[in-house]
Amino acid sequence: MIVDDGDGADGLDEAAVRQLIARWMAATAVDVTEAGPQGFVTAGLDVPPANAHVVIATARRLAVQGLSAGLSPMPSPRLYLLAQALVVDQHPSAHTWNERERARVAKWVAVLMERFGEDGVQLLTAALTCGQ
Repeated sequence: MIVDDGDGADGLDEAAVRQLIARWMAATAVDVTEAGPQGFVTAGLDVPPANAHVVIATARRLAVQGLSAGLSPMPSPRLYLLAQALVVDQHPSAHTWNERERARVAKWVAVLMERFGEDGVQLLTAALTCGQ
C-alpha cells in the first residue's frame, strides 16, 4: 500500500503490502499434498531447493544480461518488497538463508522484475528448475 505522509514522496507501508500479498497467496493456495512437475512439493515457488549463493548468482546473471559492463542496477523499493514477499519468502529453501542472503536474492529478483516484469521471475524459475 502507498502511504502519503504529506512530504510529497510516496512511502511504503511494508506491513500493509505483506498483508495484501498474504491474502493473495491464501486465495491462490496450492494443494501441498501434490508434487510439482519436478517431483518436489512446494506451496510457493515451484523450484527445487537451492542454497542462496546459487539463487543469487542465477538471478544476477539473468538481471545483468545485455547491460553495459560496470552498470550496477538499483531496483525500486516497491519491487524490492514484492520480490521479498512473492519470490524470496516463497522459495523452498528461504528458511535456510540468512538475512544478508535474503536481501541479496530480493535485490536481484527486483532488478529482474524491473527489467523484464513478470517474465523476469519466469526466467529465474526456469533457470533454477533446469539448473541453468
